[in-house]
Amino acid sequence: MVTVGIIGGTGQMGQFFRRFFEKNKCRVLVASRKTRLSPEECARQSDVVLVSVPVDVTASTIKKISPYIKKDSLLIDTTSIKKEPVDAMIRYSKCEVIGMHPVFGPNVGSIKNQTIVLCPARTKKWLSWLVDIFEKNGARVKLSTPEKHDEMMSVIQGLNHFSTLSVAHAMKMIGISVKESLEYTSPIYRLRMAMVGRILNHDPGLYASIEMMNPKNKDALKAYVESSKKLKKIIETKNTKAFLEYFNECSEFFGGFKKEAEELSDYLIEQMVKRK
Repeated sequence: MVTVGIIGGTGQMGQFFRRFFEKNKCRVLVASRKTRLSPEECARQSDVVLVSVPVDVTASTIKKISPYIKKDSLLIDTTSIKKEPVDAMIRYSKCEVIGMHPVFGPNVGSIKNQTIVLCPARTKKWLSWLVDIFEKNGARVKLSTPEKHDEMMSVIQGLNHFSTLSVAHAMKMIGISVKESLEYTSPIYRLRMAMVGRILNHDPGLYASIEMMNPKNKDALKAYVESSKKLKKIIETKNTKAFLEYFNECSEFFGGFKKEAEELSDYLIEQMVKRK
């Protein structure tokens, strides 16, 4: 039986993986500031050590526990950035190392159809074990390098959350009531506001870390600001020709995904109308 030790195992994501690994017949140990079992002792007793702590203390936690991890064990982290934690795991430990990003929150019912990004950094036997246990439970496993992962997350998370927060703050500046705006709205706008509200209902510290700790975000946000300024100028000067060129440039870039996006959004709108 594989023993999985979760450092930070009393947090929401730690508890999610505790339930997951127990369901998959693993022995699970949990260590945090709230437990009698220390992180060091948890690491010493475990075959797989999973670090599930806030991203700003992940590297220091890895450094602290690494001397206690057996050489034939596996060390994993769960942060939404990968370069810094993977570098720390390689530097401070002698065991196998895989960076992991579960691209979902701890409130999901299962990992079925959820994406888990794995960044194998130093591994022999454990990668196949980890991929197998996730895929058997229906997860979509994506293998990547830490650098490529962080580049993709600069758009998927950094750029996306930046634009979402900007929309919310602009509405506040204008003085538009969210509740009143929903009385005028289409299902598409309601869906957009649901995504804005969803983020604002979560821990702001998490989003601060996502925005500030991924070094790749700088380029993505620079591109966003420049694109926004360009579009703003086009609209202010009422340059219809330039607007159509801007729009068509975006349309061409999205290619065949446009049709898929319309079909998916039509389905979501239909479900929202039924729910209402």
